[in-house]
Amino acid sequence: MTLSPESWQTWGSCAASDALRTCGKAFQTMDGGIKPLAPQLRLAGPAFTVRCYPGATWAMEQALEKARPGDVLVVDAGGRDDLIIMGGLMSTRAEHRGIAGVVVDGAVRDVDDILALNFPVFTRHVCARAGTFAEIGELQTTLCCGRVPVSPDDWIVADNSGVVVVPKTMLEEVAKEAESIHLKESRMANILTDGKSLAEAAEAAKQQTT
Repeated sequence: MTLSPESWQTWGSCAASDALRTCGKAFQTMDGGIKPLAPQLRLAGPAFTVRCYPGATWAMEQALEKARPGDVLVVDAGGRDDLIIMGGLMSTRAEHRGIAGVVVDGAVRDVDDILALNFPVFTRHVCARAGTFAEIGELQTTLCCGRVPVSPDDWIVADNSGVVVVPKTMLEEVAKEAESIHLKESRMANILTDGKSLAEAAEAAKQQTT
């Protein structure tokens, strides 16, 4: 079973969320307050977790240098709307290092600069106020982001519908189910264009898989 970011992005956050529910983990989707800076942004990859004291950017700077290419920085910044944790310069460094994107339970700024990079940033708030350089924070620890626990190397799947956390111990199981759900719903969408009901489309899609 493939675990490539491209596959997860194709399946999407909704299929990942549904797959998790089927596998017994129904509450792995971050709350709807965390959104992409632009609708077209999509993101998938293993979590590199960062806990920041609100407004203290030191831990983010450390994470930018220690995360692996392809990692997703998942940041607990206390959900604050008045103190930023990253902006355009950090996004430029992250993009250059090959970091897949960032999910911030807090605030970011320099939105135009970030969008010009087409760098995937999902955040709860946007605010122009500067942060501080206090050396406070933690890396690679279990934290809470968007009201969901996230541990290092859990898989993040994010798009315009939301941000989903797939526990690292369930990747193969959930990936198999997410792929199946995506294929079934793609078949259903095609059948619905012929005027069939949802029940009829579901049954016809089921028959196609047997």
